[in-house]
Amino acid sequence: MTYSFNFCSKSAISLDEFVERIKSHYTGLDCLDRKHVNFFALQLQLLANNKYFLTDLVSDHVLKEALKIESGNSYGNDSWVIYVNKSPFFQVRVCFWHSDGEIKHQNDKLNVYRCLHDHNFAFLTTNYFGPGYISRLYQYDYSDELEEGCDGCLQSLGSHQLSSGEVIYYEPSKDVHLQVPPRAFSISLNLMFETNGNKQFIFDTDTGRILQTVTSSDAIAKQFIRELVDVV
Repeated sequence: MTYSFNFCSKSAISLDEFVERIKSHYTGLDCLDRKHVNFFALQLQLLANNKYFLTDLVSDHVLKEALKIESGNSYGNDSWVIYVNKSPFFQVRVCFWHSDGEIKHQNDKLNVYRCLHDHNFAFLTTNYFGPGYISRLYQYDYSDELEEGCDGCLQSLGSHQLSSGEVIYYEPSKDVHLQVPPRAFSISLNLMFETNGNKQFIFDTDTGRILQTVTSSDAIAKQFIRELVDVV
């Protein structure tokens, strides 16, 4: 289920410190219990308290681009992967949220501002800049038997704005959300873990029925991840 963490600490750490702390405690999906998730959430908040690391990273990236030096980072339309750990897998992603998101993405195949969806991976997210985007939150009970046309039996949990000083944990194959554009440009930081191999679903916003089933093992899922996770 969705957990919310609020930390009072104003301390800040660097991206390198953050990565080393996650690597020293994360051993795989089995360690995503409440104690470990709380620790990971705190580290993400400490990284978010560092209001200089992202500008430094951007400056370094721009310089390397100008000099044609491989930076090791990848970016999409509205996101930037700034670190990937291969084993056990986790990644750190910066996401950009536009107040004009409805217009910006109106022709996208999978518009995150119109796509009610779940994920088959756990992730933590926190606000880094701006007022923060709003999510309409739901939960459901996953089953391998669910498919297109099935009633997802979504339970509404209301709306929530990702505010400064707060970290949200999304549970895989359980939490469902629909993002709403923020009132002003915002940036969030995500710590994302490996997939659990379950199917992912896109739900009808009016009925809660499953519009599309995506199995992570096929090519459609890879495309889904590329297009959808880039703007989580």
